[in-house]
Amino acid sequence: MVYGENSGDDPDPPARLAVIVEQVDGLLAADMWQLSDGELDGLIEGICRLPGRVAAVRGQLFVEAQDRGFAVHQGATDLAAWLRERLRLTTREARRHVTLARDTTVCTATGAALASGEITAEHAVVICDAMRSLPTATTPEQRTAAERALIGFADKFDTIHLTKIAARLRETLTMVDASPGGDDPHADGRTGEHTKPGTGGAGAGAGAGGGDDDGGEKPSSDPADIRRLTFTDTPTGTTLISGELDAEGAALLRTALDSLAAPRPAADGTPDRRSPARRRADALVDLVNRALGAAAVPETGGVRPHLTVIVDWNTLLASGTIPATTGWGLPLPHSTLARLSCDAEISRIVLDPAGVPLDVGRSTRVVPPQMRRALVARDRGCTFPGCDRPPSWCECHHCTHWKNDGATALHNLVLLCGQHHRQIHHDGWTITFTDTGHPAYIPPRRFDPRQRPRRNPYTQNPTDLLATT
Repeated sequence: MVYGENSGDDPDPPARLAVIVEQVDGLLAADMWQLSDGELDGLIEGICRLPGRVAAVRGQLFVEAQDRGFAVHQGATDLAAWLRERLRLTTREARRHVTLARDTTVCTATGAALASGEITAEHAVVICDAMRSLPTATTPEQRTAAERALIGFADKFDTIHLTKIAARLRETLTMVDASPGGDDPHADGRTGEHTKPGTGGAGAGAGAGGGDDDGGEKPSSDPADIRRLTFTDTPTGTTLISGELDAEGAALLRTALDSLAAPRPAADGTPDRRSPARRRADALVDLVNRALGAAAVPETGGVRPHLTVIVDWNTLLASGTIPATTGWGLPLPHSTLARLSCDAEISRIVLDPAGVPLDVGRSTRVVPPQMRRALVARDRGCTFPGCDRPPSWCECHHCTHWKNDGATALHNLVLLCGQHHRQIHHDGWTITFTDTGHPAYIPPRRFDPRQRPRRNPYTQNPTDLLATT
């Protein structure tokens, strides 16, 4: 866009935008080191509040564009699609901008607070979402009071805490007793109503427009209907997980993960260096591993669910270049493949050059059940020094991998929990066996320059412990 040479007094909006762009250029070229602390304070706060005011102007432009059918005239299906194509926004981001523009025409107090710089655009999104989800029985006076209260809270709390406050406020305004013995919440209650951002759901008020992808969808009276979980594969071979749970579902998940996500100090007392987010992610994987290992999930297609890895034979032997992939199509690092194949069920499928199966061999398990039972009797749990994970949480590890002619025998197998199995494959620990046939661990030199063998006291018999003191 080319801006004209107009003065700031010209009421023409494009001219005003040109002046704003010119002023921003001036700020970018300024010598910030010359500012006093007071000037720096004022500029930082002013610049941080400016995006909210710009969002208010953007909202007015979006409303005008929608009213006149601008996007359709430009060949797009709707305004969000036009924004996505023109500005390379994600679908979610484009719809969020359009939804906020619509919402602030209904939540006028929020729109005014955004325009004056009192609240940020992120706070405005929380407030508008909260107002849209209020029970339909909420009176106009209650709606006005609730919106004003949330605007006031936005000046004191970040968006995370404001969201929790909004949820409590919404429950306070729920007029139906949903407790046992009260009114039937499924029949005439409003407890648990929750609509997607952009929908004209309960409590949105007259004239509240829906999102670009929803046409007046009826809100549900079941709180669990809000549950959703999405998986998005990334170009780096990872998967982004996002979702939403009702209060009950979230409480159940947190309860299940709580003990698994606790910090696990090392045997020498070194604190667990994993972040809380990493510990929760590890706990979720541990929980799934335990559920699958215990066959606690239903069959699919007549087969118990299990992780399927498709791998070329040469890749399995570390000489191929074709990456191994999961059943969901994501590539696996070779170190991960080596760990997974320590104790796995292997199926041979021979393909012709066109990829058509010619032969499907029988599945064979690397570590048979009877050998695992013997391993449990010997190791009693994870054998890594200082670990107290029970056998049910452990995997079988080949000290010399079977693809390198390592025997599937007790003198070449140890039990390791998932965390320490990963550590063995990635950190360079060496496993040896004592004269009595029990595993000992030799750390890499960066951990112990003398590389003294270590045993796990939790897996030793009391008589062995007395002998080593």
